[in-house]
Amino acid sequence: MRKRTKMLAGLLAAVLAGGTLTGCGGSGSEGSGSSDKKDAGGEKVFNYSTGSVIVGLNPILDTSAPDNAAHNLICDALVRSVKAENNTSEIIPAGAETWDISDDGLTYTFHLHKDAKWSDGEPLRAQDYEYTLKLMADPETAATNAWLFDGVIENFGEALYDDGKKPEDIAVKAVDDNTLEIKIIHPASYFLELASSIYPVRQDKYEEWGEAYGSSADKIICSGPFEVDSWSQNTEFVVKRNENYWDAENVKLDKIVQKVIQEPATAVQAFINQEIDRVSTSDPNWGSQIEAAGISRTEVVPDSAPEFLMFNQKNEYLSNTKIRQALSASFDRQEFVDTLRDGQAFPIYSVMPDTMLIGETPYTEMVDGKNYFVKQLQDEVKDPKALLEEGLKELGKPADASQVTIRYASRGTNELSKKMAEWYKQTWETNLGIHVEIDMMEWNVMWEKIDAGDYDVAVGGWGPYYNEPSAILMLFDPENGYFNAEKMGWDNEDSKKFKELCDSAVNVVDEKEKAEIYLQAEELLVYNAVIAPEYLEQSPIYIANTVKNHPMSTNGMENWAAVDVEK
Repeated sequence: MRKRTKMLAGLLAAVLAGGTLTGCGGSGSEGSGSSDKKDAGGEKVFNYSTGSVIVGLNPILDTSAPDNAAHNLICDALVRSVKAENNTSEIIPAGAETWDISDDGLTYTFHLHKDAKWSDGEPLRAQDYEYTLKLMADPETAATNAWLFDGVIENFGEALYDDGKKPEDIAVKAVDDNTLEIKIIHPASYFLELASSIYPVRQDKYEEWGEAYGSSADKIICSGPFEVDSWSQNTEFVVKRNENYWDAENVKLDKIVQKVIQEPATAVQAFINQEIDRVSTSDPNWGSQIEAAGISRTEVVPDSAPEFLMFNQKNEYLSNTKIRQALSASFDRQEFVDTLRDGQAFPIYSVMPDTMLIGETPYTEMVDGKNYFVKQLQDEVKDPKALLEEGLKELGKPADASQVTIRYASRGTNELSKKMAEWYKQTWETNLGIHVEIDMMEWNVMWEKIDAGDYDVAVGGWGPYYNEPSAILMLFDPENGYFNAEKMGWDNEDSKKFKELCDSAVNVVDEKEKAEIYLQAEELLVYNAVIAPEYLEQSPIYIANTVKNHPMSTNGMENWAAVDVEK
């Protein structure tokens, strides 16, 4: 197994303690808005609320959902993948004004804006992006999301895992100050989406501040449409228009304020009081009151970040496929969302959202719906308890489910997390006859335990960085995925076959053939219950009528440079 870099706890989509996801490509569920549109001499100020704090502003190390949302404000990636009208997304220029793709699809040449600058007025150069990617490829850096470029950029994985190459060997080169060339290993239709996550850092500041880079408002240099004004981690994060941004004259807002509000009801009430302009709630009673106020429009789009249970196969019982399948088959996903999400989510039976594409075609359409492996499993398993007892016999144990104890690690200690834990405990104890112990813990503690492999069952989630099945499947690569064998204990013939399939798919040009390979990989992952998909968020999002140019969609991130408010 290649030596992995140590990744920080704080998963993209799974950062919110309440179980609600805000993945890189997700629509999110945080309330937001503009409460003080006429303050400070008529400044346009957009305030929004979040239930999760920003861990840090270093885009190399800090990549939780709140962190990524902050980077989207203050950093200029090469391109941006942004939300667009009618539940669509699009790639737009950011640090790069234009880009060229070679005929063989293997060389990307990005042409930076000639007047692109950092917030202190220094030029933003191609060398900054080159430095950033080479820094990520250095195993000593322990860049959290470096694994995304393994198997994509030439020599990146070999450098990252110290496999015969050094960071300077990766195929990333500043041709001149305004031209960056990146060579990839195989044609990848999703590479531009992946490039939208390359947030640059500047070498002189990164070396000057060291580990303190991004730790406070005075230890960050910005390249995006906004720059940090102030930051109190548990209270609020304030950004102001970056006057040195290449497109500053077209940025509509003067300031954006993110307030940390832990209680969802408080955010909803603030929206009703017209103190904030966007809020999401799964509570139908709150929704009725919001609609009655007549101050907003409503949008409902599914999230792109699947929620799933993870089964740690280091546990003797969970090493058995039939026991894991019994756990997955024995709970009703529709009942789960009706009971715990007030119906403002929808159950999933594949780890792939239905919006996941291969080329221009939905993956699930390309495989004729055969990816709904949970439904297949539930149709086949009429008696999950009997299946569990078969698994016990295979382990050489008495077929007595009451002797089985499984620990459930909660992802937070708030009310929703408590209800979810109790629901699973009651469901599995009733339907399977096992004993379930609940380990209540804060989300960051749970991720530390996952990193250490110290759990039985835990709740995971992921907002994919690009819209193609490998963006989710590669998470579970037993060697180099985020949820690798060290974290999940999946280290057997199935995991090796899974890796072989995923590795082979990248070199397949025919989209139908590629889809069939992904289907085989997903079968190993979902039908064999290495994970158990749960649901996708689909809560109504209420946006004040005063907000303009702020579409919601399943994929992409907010284009804050275009958002406007009426004063």
